[in-house]
Amino acid sequence: MGEDDEPRRRLRKGAVTKATAAELDDLGIDPAANTAAAAAIRLATELDSAKDVKGAAVAARELRQAMATVRGMASPQERGGAVDELAARAATRAARRAGA
Repeated sequence: MGEDDEPRRRLRKGAVTKATAAELDDLGIDPAANTAAAAAIRLATELDSAKDVKGAAVAARELRQAMATVRGMASPQERGGAVDELAARAATRAARRAGA
């Protein structure tokens, strides 16, 4: 019996796969053009499809590592959130004090 004789396991794309794909999209990384991102999607489907805790734990650990790699490759993006706004205000106040 060869490897081709084994029944194929059906993989499902659930919440982890959707969240991973959304994060990759936010990072501007296309899984079709990036092997680490493609691996992350595959690991996410493995996690969504895991039938036992051990398999899920292994997939989750590997997914975390793959996404850390992908995040490191992503170009910095402008955040423009509340934290940046507070930092800008603090810089303005400091500049005023320095000029006074």
